[in-house]
Amino acid sequence: FKKMKKVTFLMTALLLSAFAQLMAQTATFDDLTLQPDSFWNGSDLSGGFYNANCYFVNYYDTSFGGSWSGFAYSNKTDSITAGYTNMYSVMAGHAYSGNNFTVAYVNSFTTTYVRLPDSVYNVVFYVTNSTYAYISMRDGDAFAKKFGGTSGNDPDWFKLTVDGYNNGIFTDSAEFYLADFRFNNSQDYILKDWDIFDLSLLGVVDSLVFRLSSSDVGLWGMNTPAYFCMENLMTMPVSVEEATKKSDINIFPNPCINLATIDIAGKIDRLVIRNITGKTLLEFNKPDIRQIDVSILPDGVYVLEISFNNKTIMQKMIKQ
Repeated sequence: FKKMKKVTFLMTALLLSAFAQLMAQTATFDDLTLQPDSFWNGSDLSGGFYNANCYFVNYYDTSFGGSWSGFAYSNKTDSITAGYTNMYSVMAGHAYSGNNFTVAYVNSFTTTYVRLPDSVYNVVFYVTNSTYAYISMRDGDAFAKKFGGTSGNDPDWFKLTVDGYNNGIFTDSAEFYLADFRFNNSQDYILKDWDIFDLSLLGVVDSLVFRLSSSDVGLWGMNTPAYFCMENLMTMPVSVEEATKKSDINIFPNPCINLATIDIAGKIDRLVIRNITGKTLLEFNKPDIRQIDVSILPDGVYVLEISFNNKTIMQKMIKQ
């Protein structure tokens, strides 16, 4: 009897471990220790940091009093002070969730990258401007122009590009405009709040490379401060079998507002909606459900766990 209990406990532990490995992982950075109104920039020469099994590279140069590139992490929320001395603050005035977020400084001498846990798909994160970059684009400074120019009609832009790689092979690129003045003046914007950057089109990836570009370029390269802030980097694990299963299901519209429809090759036995930390928010045991009401959910990113045909598939859903 004791032996049976031991075996049962071991099997349960293995099942829980396997389930944990299948769940989405989210780098929230809140388990990284920081004093209030402070930052970490790699001055300990560690070369980077881990969060949710993702590795964020950091380059620290001790020359001339110290400088860094790659990723730092911070909880500084000064949205008023302009200039280089305020490079670790987020213009939104708060983290997307919790207290901490990452600040990336992307220069032309180093590669700013994140190494993901094995091969993953459905990568998504929240992004916004740093205070330093935002105020520089809004007002101009000694090095960079005011976006839109004096007339407000200059077609300026500031863009984040993410390149996906799997086993060293390039998969695809995704673009996100942190500022865009290329259209009608009423549509001009410099991103101030947190927004979702969906990297699904990159496919299966094990690393991400980040690049910044701008319409404001001088003799020495880009004039716009090369910074952005990132939060809640979510990844979903994948295997060859799991990648094949993705073709069995389609969720639309995605992003959705009030209703989401599930197009699936089979009869649904169970549907669970979790947030990006794995907490169960909604559960449906009604057989063969095809449309779900998500109006009660806050805007954000969710994981749908769908059981059908004796298998379970996890898919990402964005609620707007």
